[in-house]
Amino acid sequence: MELSFSLNYLMQNSRGKKLRTAEEAAKITRAAGFRYIDYTPDFRSEDWADKARREKELFDSLGITVEQTHAPFNRYQTHPDDIFPIYVSRVFEASKILGAKYVVVHADEYRTVDRFDKKEILDFTYDFLAPHVEYAAKNGLVVAVEDLFEDDTTRWPKIDGRSRYTSYVEELKAVIERFGSPTVRCCWDYGHARVAYGKTDMVDALREVAEYVVCTHVHDNYCDKDLHLVPFLSDADWSKNLAPLKDTGYNGKLSLELVYGEFSDALAADFMKFAHSAGKELCEIYDKI
Repeated sequence: MELSFSLNYLMQNSRGKKLRTAEEAAKITRAAGFRYIDYTPDFRSEDWADKARREKELFDSLGITVEQTHAPFNRYQTHPDDIFPIYVSRVFEASKILGAKYVVVHADEYRTVDRFDKKEILDFTYDFLAPHVEYAAKNGLVVAVEDLFEDDTTRWPKIDGRSRYTSYVEELKAVIERFGSPTVRCCWDYGHARVAYGKTDMVDALREVAEYVVCTHVHDNYCDKDLHLVPFLSDADWSKNLAPLKDTGYNGKLSLELVYGEFSDALAADFMKFAHSAGKELCEIYDKI
């Protein structure tokens, strides 16, 4: 079992303030011991493709491999609706340039207004993802649908307590199985799962979809909040959490996905070494299961 790390964590804070260049972040990440990364490439700039090519050369020179990327999502209306599909397409194209295996997507772009009809939402989600799945199939990429959780946002009213598709594992499976293709699989997000299902039931939820999992987001939390902490900062039983993947022969990476925190370079170097040590502890737990 090997580790991956979300490089963007060192490049910007949770509010989008730039902290470091990709080169600066990559050097800190590599020095801490990580050889694989989860990366969201620039998709806004007009020179996004050239930038991806330069970053591919940079990562290669440092001995870093882009294992997975993350497509933008628009639940919180971060992007103009007419430009958002272009941004998603750019990330898929940049992922090919970077040599990634997996592109992680959120399947929650349906907007609740007066109903939460699962069939209608599944049809919408299929139509939204289909062009990207087609591109992925032609270019050696896998679309990894991420498990989510119900959140509170005033933008989209909840209907019978629901406004976000794939907050339940049966909906996640429905999207994957609707495509019926090895090009569409799952990214299992452990932090999201704990918020959605709780400490105990999250293991059962993973068992339902473990056969489709090809990549991960690994982070910790408590108090039912999506905190994106380093593993072992809660009371999570990681042996139980990882067991469903071990049982299905998962051979992907454990990818640490952190969000909050803003470190100086000196602190970042120390913190990343700690994060790598925590990740290696997870790998050892996985190997012993």
